[in-house]
Amino acid sequence: MPHFGSFALVLHSHIPYCRKSGVWPFGEEWVFEAMAETYIPVLDMLSEIAESASGPRVAVSLSPVLADQLADGYMQSRFLEYVEMRKKAAVRDADRHEAEHDDRLASLARGHAEYYEYAADRFADHYRGDLPGAVARLASRKAVELLATSATHAYLPLLSEERARVQMRLGCEACERHFGVRPRGAWLPECGYRPGAIERILTECGIDYFIVDTHAVAGGAARVAYGVESKCSGADELPGPVPIPSMATLRPYLLSGSQLVVFARDEVTASQVWSRETGYPGDGNYREFHRRDSVSGLQYWKVTNKLLDLGQKQLYDPVAAAGAACEHARHFVELVASRLARYRDACDEQGLIIAPYDMELFGHWWHEGAAWLRHVMCALTEDERVALTTPGTYLLSHRPSAQISIDECSWGHGGKHGTWANSDTKWMWESLARAEALNQSLCSKRGTLRGASLAMADQAARELLLLEASDWPFLVTTRQAKEYAEERFLRHLEDFETLARAALTGAHDDEALAALSSAASRDSLFDWVDSEKL
Repeated sequence: MPHFGSFALVLHSHIPYCRKSGVWPFGEEWVFEAMAETYIPVLDMLSEIAESASGPRVAVSLSPVLADQLADGYMQSRFLEYVEMRKKAAVRDADRHEAEHDDRLASLARGHAEYYEYAADRFADHYRGDLPGAVARLASRKAVELLATSATHAYLPLLSEERARVQMRLGCEACERHFGVRPRGAWLPECGYRPGAIERILTECGIDYFIVDTHAVAGGAARVAYGVESKCSGADELPGPVPIPSMATLRPYLLSGSQLVVFARDEVTASQVWSRETGYPGDGNYREFHRRDSVSGLQYWKVTNKLLDLGQKQLYDPVAAAGAACEHARHFVELVASRLARYRDACDEQGLIIAPYDMELFGHWWHEGAAWLRHVMCALTEDERVALTTPGTYLLSHRPSAQISIDECSWGHGGKHGTWANSDTKWMWESLARAEALNQSLCSKRGTLRGASLAMADQAARELLLLEASDWPFLVTTRQAKEYAEERFLRHLEDFETLARAALTGAHDDEALAALSSAASRDSLFDWVDSEKL
């Protein structure tokens, strides 16, 4: 029977650069948690789908700064130390609870130990310690579609056009370097868009399409992972046969004045997955993220009820949680099919649901999310009502003709730039503007630099890229790791200024040489890039 329409899952993954910059609660363990809880199970799922289907069924974006960390020998060996440490902590918990005759907690602890052993085996034996290589193999088999994103996940709308160009160009080169693919699509960090500059840069990079949040096309309220809903303008006028505004996102558009295609996130299906308040992750059977054992830090409790204090949470039941994941997967598949059927009936054409998510949601933030995702993708692979696709594959046979203009937007609070630019982060953007001005002076003199001056200029360029990461203002605004983010920003700023000025003046004093040695040892990202492109 004919499909009702199509469904495109887009998984974006990013962790800030944490190599040798703290461990816990802020630092390298951010990466290691995501590797154990998300990247390994999601790669397992993608490999399983690749065996049962032809052609790409999932679109994936890994930030270059994350891919560099995953490919780094130091981080790979530290990950194995991390999972061994967590396994031993779980074994100690099991012994402790058995001594206290608490069989349920002992069983949960043994489950943790078994999983960490599994993660270590999959990483070391199956993936040979090379997760980017596993993605590259999937890409070479055309089992996944790769999207580019900016080098250090910089928030592009607030950068100068030239710095946004450097970030995005390096992002495309990183995609080729790590995965062997020249990307056709782009993931704009935080779905951040500004008219004019960004489409010029994407076009120069050979990008064909990008993704925005719902409100950028449909208007109305921005319901986002980072804040409460806020009214947004959206497009001035919706072209084409879309009589119901909430269905405006079920088709792509040509961006006015360009050949770029714009896809928008479908809010109706997304809210079921993103929202802890009204969506699946808030189910009482799922594992509670925030309550941890006071000795080991492991999680043994379930959500129970969202209104309960952490101390009132009940013990986790893996069997009940697995059943809930299956049921929610069935519900999601039916929601997708019914939404596409409604669009087809209303618009007399087949629609497309774009489903972009942060990959770390599945397994890390929502423990059962990885299992849920596997159930969903396996079910959709077999469902005759829905065609699994990717944005690039869809465009091969559904090139849009309707044009649309969109305003500045993001998927942050209020749908604009306020999550990253506000009174708490104003000093960061002012500091960054001064750093960019100093970098222009450095670039103009670069061709004359030699020896230590050239090495300092190269490392200063890396520090500037790290300084531009969207993570620092985001963590300050959300208070998730305010002090850590401010410390990191100031450290990269100080290193950049010290190295840039030393390179410009040729004054290689002890302070400058020490800054070069320390920064080069710690911030060694993008060592594969031609230094003139940094």
